Amino acid sequence: MKPFLTILCITFLLVFTAEAATLSDAKMAIRTQDFARAVSILKPLAKQGDKQAQYQLAVMYSNGQGTAEDPAKAAQWMLKSARQGYKRAQYSMGVLYEEGAGVKIDSKKAIYWYSAASKQGHNNAKKRLKKIQSGDSVPVLIDNARNPEEALIHAVTTGNVKAAELLLKQGVSANTRNKFQCPVLLEAVAQKDGAMVNLLIKHGADVNAADKYRDRPLLVAASLGETGLVSAFIGQGAKLNNKDANGNTALMLAAAKGHDAVVTTLLKKKAALKTKNKNGETAIMLAAKGKHNSTVKLLKKYGARLPVAKKDGLTVNQKLAVLNSSATGVYKNWQPLMIAVWRGQLDVTAALLKKGANPDQLDHEGHTPLSRAALQGHDKIVDQLIKSGANVNRAGKSGKTPLMWASEHGKEKVVKILLTAGATVKAVDKDRRSALSYSIQNKHEVISIQLLNKKARPNNALYKGKNDLMWAVTTMSLATVKRLVDAGADITAQDASGHDALWYAIGSAKAPTVNYLLKNHARLNYKDEKGVTLLHKAAVRDNAAIVSLMIEKGVAVDAKAGDGNTPLLMAASRGHTRIVRILIANGANVNSKNNIGNTALILSVLADNVDAVKLLLEADADIDIRNNKREQAIHLAELSKNNTIIEVLQKHKEEKKLFGIF
Repeated sequence: MKPFLTILCITFLLVFTAEAATLSDAKMAIRTQDFARAVSILKPLAKQGDKQAQYQLAVMYSNGQGTAEDPAKAAQWMLKSARQGYKRAQYSMGVLYEEGAGVKIDSKKAIYWYSAASKQGHNNAKKRLKKIQSGDSVPVLIDNARNPEEALIHAVTTGNVKAAELLLKQGVSANTRNKFQCPVLLEAVAQKDGAMVNLLIKHGADVNAADKYRDRPLLVAASLGETGLVSAFIGQGAKLNNKDANGNTALMLAAAKGHDAVVTTLLKKKAALKTKNKNGETAIMLAAKGKHNSTVKLLKKYGARLPVAKKDGLTVNQKLAVLNSSATGVYKNWQPLMIAVWRGQLDVTAALLKKGANPDQLDHEGHTPLSRAALQGHDKIVDQLIKSGANVNRAGKSGKTPLMWASEHGKEKVVKILLTAGATVKAVDKDRRSALSYSIQNKHEVISIQLLNKKARPNNALYKGKNDLMWAVTTMSLATVKRLVDAGADITAQDASGHDALWYAIGSAKAPTVNYLLKNHARLNYKDEKGVTLLHKAAVRDNAAIVSLMIEKGVAVDAKAGDGNTPLLMAASRGHTRIVRILIANGANVNSKNNIGNTALILSVLADNVDAVKLLLEADADIDIRNNKREQAIHLAELSKNNTIIEVLQKHKEEKKLFGIF
């Protein structure tokens, strides 16, 4: 259903004045679904200035009933009716301007028409007016942005699918980039927002678009272990063997993190096995390096093989000679010391340092020898460089110190050596990130603990939408979360959408962490900008333990979000049977409707979830309720041809008849 009709909830049987016979004829034509005849009656009346005929004709154009669907003409006739003081049309114009149906989104005009309808007692107009004046509205979001592209970027970053959809329909490009030249699709992938990703692709987002670091949607999704997104991108034509700035393919990134499901998906699509990155590493080498034994086994199954280690048998002088001839190709513009450090050649590094090579030199990529050794995890070379006078706190062009590089890449031994040598935990790079921030964001908990032991303090500022604590509650143990809070992490800090650490903990299914955060900062009745509560969040995440905890703590089981969905409706629409069971057991209203009239039963049918359908019927869900499209659960089951659900619904209906319910 179009947004316009969704809000209006306009039925075909409108109230017409009894005096106007031709309007009665139009009404009868609509009843008999003779829409073409209805339009032929309404057009002359509308042209003569009949405000009710103008209103109804606008509805016909909006629905495409009896005439071609035409949002612009619908808006024109609706405006004519509204200007004559017809309150239904005035309310409708408010909706049109709020949602951009047939007209451009304009919050001021929406407020004007809602106000006009409110003065005539239109209740829905009053509700809409209150909401839009409070700032909790898509048009306000758009008006507050400097341009439509900025509004889209904000909508994607905050996960506001409704706002993004309206902007895209208004013609804003799905290939919009932020000030860092990052495509919005890439941002949606980083947020793991499948709904936003699908919306952007639907509106033409380039699945092969890269940012300035050559990261692409498929690469990022593979690195994050998002199998569903990986499959979606491949299905939309993403190139399997595209490389990032370091020469890594999606298969390499997934293998390096041990994401077996993603690796399997890519292998089935014939991703290249033997491709090497800039370090000369293949996917199986990266998997072995990360000690992901199951991934190594999986890659071997598809024919990948680990290289056999060979002793080079060269003298130091011979290695130096080879090194001096290697400063081309991959190592173009690299100094010999940098190459030796990168390759992990301890003896060559020692020889070069003895000959006077500068241990603090800065290369063309902004690295020092120590930072290169640190990110590679060459602990013995790190120790050697430090003993040769390398500055442990010297930062490169990006402001990153060797400690930050080691923390980012999970090099525990190197971190220990650097800390012992006096590396500071207080330094921050150009993005205001510290070594602790890097270790948290890359899920290296042991290193986070090492840094906290040296009095590192968490960063409460947001990076990519989250602060250190928000990142930590999704991946780290309760003990580490407690230490971060003790070290100064702000539990009450909120992101751009008003979400705090508790919100993120709920989303990552960490019940002990949620319990701890609740005890230390209870915001049980919190709602975000979409009206979503903590219980909604837990239900969407299919998190049974936290759903039970939220109910136990007293969060309202039937709270409605801005779209009218209760936690039960959200769980039902996503096929989360166990959450449906818990919510029903705790008194959730099984017949509650959302803004488009769907109940949990209807949504379970749409989700093809027969188990949830059975649970809801057992809880006396009303099988005859219709949504705003006049659809019942049985009709939707028949449309989807789900015979199992059809049988369950028919059986239930027959059993009720036996007891005289119908």
